[in-house]
Amino acid sequence: MSLRVIVTLLSLPAPLFAAGLQGSLQTQWQSQYISEGRDNLDGSSLYSVGGDLVMADIAAGVWQAWEAGGDYRENTLYAEYAPYFGEWNPYLNVSYLQFHPQDPDDVEVGIGVSRRLTTLIRLALDSTWSKQASGRFYALSAIAETPLWETVIVDLRLTQTYDDGYASEANDGLNNLEAGLQLTWNAIEGLSFYAGWQHSWAGEDVRRDGGQDESWGQIGVMGYF
Repeated sequence: MSLRVIVTLLSLPAPLFAAGLQGSLQTQWQSQYISEGRDNLDGSSLYSVGGDLVMADIAAGVWQAWEAGGDYRENTLYAEYAPYFGEWNPYLNVSYLQFHPQDPDDVEVGIGVSRRLTTLIRLALDSTWSKQASGRFYALSAIAETPLWETVIVDLRLTQTYDDGYASEANDGLNNLEAGLQLTWNAIEGLSFYAGWQHSWAGEDVRRDGGQDESWGQIGVMGYF
């Protein structure tokens, strides 16, 4: 689970609730498990479930995923601090990851910041460090989010990434350019459905690793309490 998965889960459009302890539960299917521009499961799809609790600027959560028809499992525990300073939203998170059946466990630290430029567009800079890989990964995103109807929100993203020993130990450099579209329907209070599609154009770092351009989609349900 990359830092961008955590950021996505914590930033999905949500109905407004009263202040205090809040939480969410989410389940998702995605056609391929693509992260850092690479197909991690040779074309297999991935199911996942997750949940978090949020109090003010602090969140903690768990995420579990498994390969459709295969042996791969992934478990993640994470905690995040994400305060707001006007238009600026910095964050810091720490994750403990387990990969089954044979990859070693990992600890990752993510840090980043986003800033709203207009009512429609915001910029985000994300970075993560992996203890196992002893490397870093960076992503710069332009994000546009706007309601199509009263209960339907569209999210458009364009992200350029850079690998520094995180995804590939042998190669560093421009990793991939990724575009994404997501629609979220807030069906009733506390319940949302979403569907999305992404395309990744492989950069030099991905191609040196034997990767290529990738397209994939996902559908999911999220409940809030």
